[in-house]
Amino acid sequence: MDRKIFVKAMLVPAVILLGFIGYNYYTLSLGHEILLKTVPVDPNDLFRGDFVNLRYEISAIDLTQIGYDSPFMDGENVFAILAKGEKFWFVTRVGHFSQPPQRNEVCIKGKVTNSYQNKINVQWGIESYFVPEGKGRDIEREIRDVSVKVSVDRTCRALIKELYINDKPVSFGN
Repeated sequence: MDRKIFVKAMLVPAVILLGFIGYNYYTLSLGHEILLKTVPVDPNDLFRGDFVNLRYEISAIDLTQIGYDSPFMDGENVFAILAKGEKFWFVTRVGHFSQPPQRNEVCIKGKVTNSYQNKINVQWGIESYFVPEGKGRDIEREIRDVSVKVSVDRTCRALIKELYINDKPVSFGN
C-alpha cells in the first residue's frame, strides 16, 4: 500500500515535467518562425509619461578616496554626507548611519547597486525626471550638459526640484 502511494507521488511530478518539456519541444520544432525588429527603449512610463534617465557623479564612489564605516554589500542602504564644491556638491563620507546627520551636514540616502574593489555604485532614487510627452528624447540628447537641483530633507530623502541644460533651467512652458 505504501509502495503504491510512493510510486504515484513520484509519477505525477515526472509526468508534469515531461509534459512541460514536450510542449516546449513541440513549439520549437513545429512552430512557425517569424523575425521581429527591435526598437530602442522609449523613456516612457505608461502612467506618468516621458522621463529622462539621469546618472550622477556621486553615484560612483571610490571608497579609497573618502571615509566610510564598514564595507558595503549589494542592496544595502547607504548614507552619503555631502559638501559643496565650487559649483556642485560631492560626497565626503559614506556609511550605514541609522541616525540623522549633524545639524550642519547634508546627507542623501541611496541603495548600493554594485560593490567591488573598494568602489560602490549607488542609486539615490532620483534617476528619473518626468517631462511632458515627447520631450524626453530631446533632453537625453543634451545629457552631457545637464545638471539637477535636488532637495534633500533631514531623513536624507532626495527629490528633484529642477533640471538645467547648459546652466539654464528647463522650462516646458505652455
